[in-house]
Amino acid sequence: MDEPMYNNFNPTRCNVCFSRATEHRLMLVGQNLRYCKGCRLIGYCGEQHQKEDWKKHKEFCRAVTKILTMKNIQHILEVREECGPIIGSSRRDLECAISLAECLMIAILQRKLYQHEYTLLRFPNICRVCFEYDSSKLKPCEDCYQSFYCSDEHRIHDSADHARWCEMYRINLLLDADYPTRLETLGFPKLTPFELSRFPKHSFELVNLAYKTNIPFRPESIKNFNDLKFVSNYSHIGTILYALYLTNMNQELQNSLVVYVVGAEDEIVYFDYNTCSVIFTYIPQLQDVIIYFIGPSLGSIKDEIELKYEGTRSIKMHYYKGLFHSLEPVEHMERPQIIVSYNCGFHEHIESNKDTWSSTLVRLIRYVNIPIVFTSYTRAEACQDCATIYSISKRTTKKKDLVFVKRAADNPFKDYKPLRNTNYIDDYDELYYSNGYFSLVISRVP
Repeated sequence: MDEPMYNNFNPTRCNVCFSRATEHRLMLVGQNLRYCKGCRLIGYCGEQHQKEDWKKHKEFCRAVTKILTMKNIQHILEVREECGPIIGSSRRDLECAISLAECLMIAILQRKLYQHEYTLLRFPNICRVCFEYDSSKLKPCEDCYQSFYCSDEHRIHDSADHARWCEMYRINLLLDADYPTRLETLGFPKLTPFELSRFPKHSFELVNLAYKTNIPFRPESIKNFNDLKFVSNYSHIGTILYALYLTNMNQELQNSLVVYVVGAEDEIVYFDYNTCSVIFTYIPQLQDVIIYFIGPSLGSIKDEIELKYEGTRSIKMHYYKGLFHSLEPVEHMERPQIIVSYNCGFHEHIESNKDTWSSTLVRLIRYVNIPIVFTSYTRAEACQDCATIYSISKRTTKKKDLVFVKRAADNPFKDYKPLRNTNYIDDYDELYYSNGYFSLVISRVP
């Protein structure tokens, strides 16, 4: 059964309205919703859109209703009532209740949860302070409409902490999942020597300088939201350029650059004609760029794609489906000048039978004086990823030192589309970004 599709599903808006209001989505902010009487988790603007959405929602709704009936409870968060009420409990208690609800739903549905179902369980409308879930008592933040409070006292109590995330919540609510179509470029944008004398501070400046635009950090119009997505498409290329700048390689490179993208998955879609062109914009002496995408999750792609610019410059992209430590000894690949892994997750399966990174990292660390760049979603993950590669280097490469140029640092070239963190216990990154944290290491011979 195919997963029902929503345009960037969000539990605090009518998603039927959102999918249709292509040019008027800002008008949906603060829309009064009526919540489903079965699951009490999803809202609609009215009865008509609730009926239209029933085909997508009914299987999930009936499963929730079955749990409520079996356990004689009023809300899915009460599944853990035998351990004490959720209202007024700790964040860990809330996390346990949500995890239990997920397990029960999977058992009843006899399948994995669809993404929008997972979102409904992970982000129920609750008071940010006490976890009250009675919808009649909850009022949303009037700036982001994604954080709720049961009283003015709790809203004021949480005001300082929520201020850190409010704007990200607002953007998250209003972003759609459509691909941005902003510019059609020919060749690559050219900069003057003066403009090249200082590398951009972040993705917005990189794009604004290259294309002579003025895309704002804070989107206020539908066009601004589309532009924010356009800027975010340059996160992967921007991260490579940032690493080359930090190591002064942008000055030292001559006419060619070889990049390994290890653990590659769906990020290959961000290496298109426009995004790749800014490599030549910011390193104008380059003539040829070769990018090797290597990873077991790559789809079936022909061996090579070549992008040509002004007849004399080219970017060649090769695709190798498999694990780097298995492919590297048998495939002929040019020696890299920089190695990149996006949202790497080095730590996730370490010392388990699912671990494939350890063997790959051992081989990557053997490249002396070659920058290894890796990004992570959250600060907690970034710290664990750094600890993983450092630990592996100490165990396996006695004659080399792993030097950190940047360690779990904020990435100014992140993807600026905010995502809600499903880990309730992670206070540091309540929302996060793809490529949000940046680490750069170099293996040196003492």
